Amino acid sequence: MNGSGSSPLGRRVASLLPVLVALLLAAAGRAEGIRSDATLEFLDLDGQPFLRMSVELATTPETWARGLMHRTLPDDQSGLLFVYPEAAPRAFWMRNTPESLDMLFADGERRLIHIARDTPPWSDQIHSSQGDARYVLETRAGFAARHGLTPGVRFDYYPSPRRMPGME
Repeated sequence: MNGSGSSPLGRRVASLLPVLVALLLAAAGRAEGIRSDATLEFLDLDGQPFLRMSVELATTPETWARGLMHRTLPDDQSGLLFVYPEAAPRAFWMRNTPESLDMLFADGERRLIHIARDTPPWSDQIHSSQGDARYVLETRAGFAARHGLTPGVRFDYYPSPRRMPGME
């Protein structure tokens, strides 16, 4: 044993500790982040896209139940799209959701039927679709107002990210 009270192996492990901690934190951040499963495009009256964003798809009971609990959206061009097998009345809350969201409810034709704007975080208040919804898009609070989205606007989504001319 040397005078410092630590062995060469102990010093080596101690020198690797910051690297291991950084790797674990990076892995945890990825696990809790938002995946880019699809590209969603809002369409104008002529059916032409005017706004594009990346979305994670929630398509199973497990992903529907989890939603954005304990996660935040990285930017205004990201969202979570809930896709259900059929249109039906939907009700959402914000329990364990750390940021205010807009919830955009859409029918089976992907037409917005209701927007719950600026929903309060960490809340058990119920936000309902006010009609039969097959899709629910969660975005950062204020998204619908910033982009002029109102009931009646349609969207399409593509299961893999898609590039459009002029929208790189």
